[in-house]
Amino acid sequence: MIRRASVALVAVLLTGCAAEADVTQTPPATGLLGALAGVRATDESSLLVEYGDVAAIRALVERDATRFRTLQGYGYSDLAGRSRLLPDLVGFDPAQANTALRVGQSPKWAAVLRMDVDVAAVDAKIAALGGKRAGSGTWSTAEDGEVDLDGALAKAGIVTGFQHIRVDPGSVAHAPTGATLKWITEPAGDRSLAADPMIGELARCLGDVSAAVISKPTSGLPLAAGVRTTPAGESTEVVCAPDENPNAAKDMVMTNLETGAWPTVLVGATVEQPADQTGMVRVLAPTAPDAWAGRGMMALQHGDLAELFS
Repeated sequence: MIRRASVALVAVLLTGCAAEADVTQTPPATGLLGALAGVRATDESSLLVEYGDVAAIRALVERDATRFRTLQGYGYSDLAGRSRLLPDLVGFDPAQANTALRVGQSPKWAAVLRMDVDVAAVDAKIAALGGKRAGSGTWSTAEDGEVDLDGALAKAGIVTGFQHIRVDPGSVAHAPTGATLKWITEPAGDRSLAADPMIGELARCLGDVSAAVISKPTSGLPLAAGVRTTPAGESTEVVCAPDENPNAAKDMVMTNLETGAWPTVLVGATVEQPADQTGMVRVLAPTAPDAWAGRGMMALQHGDLAELFS
């Protein structure tokens, strides 16, 4: 039976990591783990992670919008519905980013878009919104959590997330509070989300994904879901969960996959224990050519995915 998150379970993951290598594993500079390596791990930042390889997803949508448009917005979910308005308001379009990452939960969260940025143009837009310099490359448009309902952003439907902004040539970071912005703007070092014993291991379990959601609630089972894709338009749903006895858990998950809605949600799914990760269970399901991608992430966001592991 899948067990809820505990000190013992984290110890299993740490022990497994130590057994797998005699040296500290260095996260890659790209992909999900690379993105997590740039964010400081805190109790709040590790609650929820959204990631999107926006450039890869953009290319997939151009290839087959019906299947892949469901992956759009991951990593910038607060802005996705307003992305066409943002160039005029703030000087950039999040839908044109290379990657996007959002961490934490309201009211304590932060996000970063990795993209080419015309810093002077963005600075001018933010100044026009009433922004004030708060340091090199950093702006404040309001106090922490404050909302100006008469402001241009609020009138466009964006009421939070731009109170604090950091603009650099290769990125834009934004957050509702100055403290949460620092999760991204200050060096994380060995305290990054990639080094977090639960978030990092779940990300490793997902592998090279184009979109992902990782949840580590204060109570309940940590879960991760994502989609691996290829430029040719192939995709695979990936779901991961920790367990103290993964070999026993595999049989239970396989049984659950044959009941309820799971045979249609994760068609043709297989269950495995990653060879290089003690204490993890992974589900893989190829996305059918006529099916939309991101079903595992949707199940996680709707609160249904935990049923698969219980």
